[in-house]
Amino acid sequence: MSNINMRIWDQVDTTDPSATKNFTGMGGFKGTAIKPTYLMRKATEVFGPCGEGWGWTVLEDRFDDGAPIQAPTKEWPEAPLITAKLHTVKIQLWYLGKDGQRCTVEHYGHTPFVHLQQGKIITDWEAAKKSLTDAIGKCLQPLGFAADIHMGLFDDASYVETVRSEVAIEKAEDQAAEQERQRLERLDWLKSSVETMAGAVTMHELKILNTRFIKSATARNEAAFIRRITEAFEERKAQLEGAAA
Repeated sequence: MSNINMRIWDQVDTTDPSATKNFTGMGGFKGTAIKPTYLMRKATEVFGPCGEGWGWTVLEDRFDDGAPIQAPTKEWPEAPLITAKLHTVKIQLWYLGKDGQRCTVEHYGHTPFVHLQQGKIITDWEAAKKSLTDAIGKCLQPLGFAADIHMGLFDDASYVETVRSEVAIEKAEDQAAEQERQRLERLDWLKSSVETMAGAVTMHELKILNTRFIKSATARNEAAFIRRITEAFEERKAQLEGAAA
């Protein structure tokens, strides 16, 4: 039974992997970025054309000073004091909900405007545009847009592989042919997995392979595959234990 409170979330929580890219942020943080146009397309699919079914209003638009990134020194007392600057925008995103009711979400977007990059002082003249894009994405997030990324599911390669296959079927002109192609491809994967497990030379290697293959089959809800992989594990386990006895 569907939950009416999840009517938006359930339509937008799964992200097409082709609309994402990996990035490394400040401090070495690694994550998954979503292409802004993809989010806007999803919003349009659910709410209608931008400006008609959804849109936004800018509530605040400002530049804030940060820490000094250049200051007078003993060797250069006349040097100008330059501080980092951060652009901030606050928007109210609106969309038409049930019965045409106007609903709103508010959030901020931020972008470094003047900052240090590889030892050089950089001015980003597209900061305002980037902040707006950031704010729109943050407003859409509580509605469930790209929830799988925000919940960390894209850290699981098996999940991403499964979603990629589902999207490929949705986009295919001949969905039945694409489903059959994927079915045969997965059968080849199962055969290769079983053969790989049969060639494991230690219990440690066998356990690692079993965990990896079971995880992939579980992500796709392939019960028959899970049973076959488990059988292959037990068969090879018995062989290794017998050889060690």
